[in-house]
Amino acid sequence: MRIRDWINRSVGLGLLISLLLCAAGAALGAILMDRELLAVETAGKWMAFAWLPASFIGCKVALRDAQGRLPHAALQAVLLYFVVWAAALAVSAVPDFRSNGWYITGAIWGGAALAALTPGGKRKRAKRRPGPRKGRGRKGH
Repeated sequence: MRIRDWINRSVGLGLLISLLLCAAGAALGAILMDRELLAVETAGKWMAFAWLPASFIGCKVALRDAQGRLPHAALQAVLLYFVVWAAALAVSAVPDFRSNGWYITGAIWGGAALAALTPGGKRKRAKRRPGPRKGRGRKGH
């Protein structure tokens, strides 16, 4: 198996969607904190659990045409986890990441596993050839 079979356009799109959804979760958390609906102490857990739907939806996108669902989901989770750690190290968020790291790890891997274990979308039906219809007579006969 070649590397492009594992890392393809769907994986890149899945990672992008996961990151965008996490950014949306962070923005929602900031709005909730601004309106004092979310306590500052729980902001780290909010962000950790924002990764669960982000990881799930990103993995579902990445698994659209994949043959081995669980290995592809594991690859998606590894890449996403690497991006999260790189971003945490880049912005010096290591102390916050250290306190909520287990939650983030569980959310990313749990979302990927959930995406791999849930059935895919509906299968496309084969198109029927147009032809004479049997069993339908004309009305009145």
